[in-house]
Amino acid sequence: MPKTIILNQNNIVQNSGNSTFLYEFPMGGVNFKDDLIALQLVNIYNSVYNITSVNNNNSFSYTWIDGSVVSVNLPDSNLSLAELNATLQNTMVQNKHYLVSGSSYIYLLEIVINASRYANQINSFQISSAIATANSWTLPSGATWVLPTNSINPIFTVPSTNFQSLIGFKAGNYPNATITGVPPSQIQTPTYTSSQSFLSYTAPQINPQPTYLCACSLVNNRLSVPSQLISSITPQDVKFGGLFTYQIADLVFCKIEDGNYTNFTFRFIDNLGNPIIFQDPNTLILLIIKNKSELGH
Repeated sequence: MPKTIILNQNNIVQNSGNSTFLYEFPMGGVNFKDDLIALQLVNIYNSVYNITSVNNNNSFSYTWIDGSVVSVNLPDSNLSLAELNATLQNTMVQNKHYLVSGSSYIYLLEIVINASRYANQINSFQISSAIATANSWTLPSGATWVLPTNSINPIFTVPSTNFQSLIGFKAGNYPNATITGVPPSQIQTPTYTSSQSFLSYTAPQINPQPTYLCACSLVNNRLSVPSQLISSITPQDVKFGGLFTYQIADLVFCKIEDGNYTNFTFRFIDNLGNPIIFQDPNTLILLIIKNKSELGH
């Protein structure tokens, strides 16, 4: 008869990012001969961070209009583009890199979604003492920089890391320019006559791992990559922290390598074979094992 194996948080291997499960067979092990295994059910919380130091996508920088370069460090977390932009602007506030209009803050640099172009967009707004005066903008209290006499655009810098694929921009400066000279007479090369906007080169991957591959050490399919692959799940339309249920009506069975086993592992991995790092360990996995002779029953 088919056998059901249940895996949950009690089976999680320590320090595996809650993505590797170990099952110990009772009674000293099981001898498999012409047996098959299939994934039937996964209950799992969407708790994968899209920004981490391990992913090497957790920092970028900007150059302010006085030529100073500021690093923006992102915490290991799940951030939307709006939240990423808020982190940028919070860093600018901490460094007094903004202007004041009444009770409002005027930011000269932002990264936003351009929904009509299915792209992210970096906006760099030009500033000079004349532009600020015309709009009645003033420096914040405690600012150590001065308004330039020449028009200057702040620069958003994308590093040569996985931050590129996260936001869809190639490594480089936006705008591609340098700021030199002593304030307030600094010069931007090349010179721009207006604010600048840039669209991402590729579709943004703010959620870069939408599919989880399911690997089981009982399987060795030489035609599959990875060879232990038994299924894949895609937790689409599930917000961060939400519960995702993947239930299969028509089971797809994979052959178990013949032999005696005392245990096996089940893993969630990405398309490069790296473990998925889940923050929430609460997971339920149901596996079905049956003999080849039972197919059709």
